[in-house]
Amino acid sequence: MKSIRTEIVIDAPPERVWAALTSFDGYREWNPCIRRIGGKAGPDETLRITIRFGWLPPIRFKARIERFSQNVTLGWRGVLFGGLLEGFHWFELHSLDSSQRTRFVHCETFNGVLSTPVFVMLAGLFRQSYDAMNRALKACVEQK
Repeated sequence: MKSIRTEIVIDAPPERVWAALTSFDGYREWNPCIRRIGGKAGPDETLRITIRFGWLPPIRFKARIERFSQNVTLGWRGVLFGGLLEGFHWFELHSLDSSQRTRFVHCETFNGVLSTPVFVMLAGLFRQSYDAMNRALKACVEQK
C-alpha cells in the first residue's frame, strides 16, 4: 500500500471547513486538484469525480463515500483502469484552540497492480496537488 499525507492549519472552526469541503458545487471555483464532484455528501453516496494533477489530462471516475462523520471525516474509494488502481482518499478535521482553528489532514492510499508504478512516477505531483488544494481550501474558508 502506498500513501500520501498532507496537512495544514486553517484559521476557522471545523464547521466552516466542513461546509466548504462538502459543498461540491463550489469546487471548480477554488479547488485546483479536484475540479468537479457530482453527487451528495453522505454515507454510501456515489460520486462522479474529475481530478487534475498538474500537466496530466483530467481523470474522471466514480467513487463511493466510505467514511462520513459530519465536521470530522470524509473519505471515498475510487477504482480506476478496470480495477488495476484503487485509491482511498480522505480528509480529517481536527479542532484546535477551543474550536477556533482546524488542522486539516488530507490523505490517500493506493492499492492494485498499478499502484507501485503510478506512485513511483507521480507521488511528487500528487503531493504538490494536494498541498495546493489544502492552501486553496484555507484561502477559501478564511476569506469568509
